[in-house]
Amino acid sequence: MKKIVLVFSLILMTTVMFAQDKPKNMKVLRDSIFTVMKLSPVNRQKMHDLIAENGKGQKAIKDDPALFYDQRQEKLEAWKKDITTKEKAILTPEQFQIWRDFGKSLNKTKS
Repeated sequence: MKKIVLVFSLILMTTVMFAQDKPKNMKVLRDSIFTVMKLSPVNRQKMHDLIAENGKGQKAIKDDPALFYDQRQEKLEAWKKDITTKEKAILTPEQFQIWRDFGKSLNKTKS
């Protein structure tokens, strides 16, 4: 439990530091959280590849002129579920939770 609190505190501090001056390179921020998560080099690369795949996939769905709003939302939701499944296949449950908390903290700083 103490480890989780410590890790979450590190994530929060990192987010606060970067929220003041938004990083120009999200890869640097992600690499810092990957270090906290203690990802192996292989899993680190898998996550980078998955992140790139996710960005391209979401952009393709959002830019598809053949889709109506509701269809786009459905496809995005299905896409996100697929990405989550792939993340869970790469990460341990503890690493996955840290990754989710990191994502949520980033979303809060955007608001």
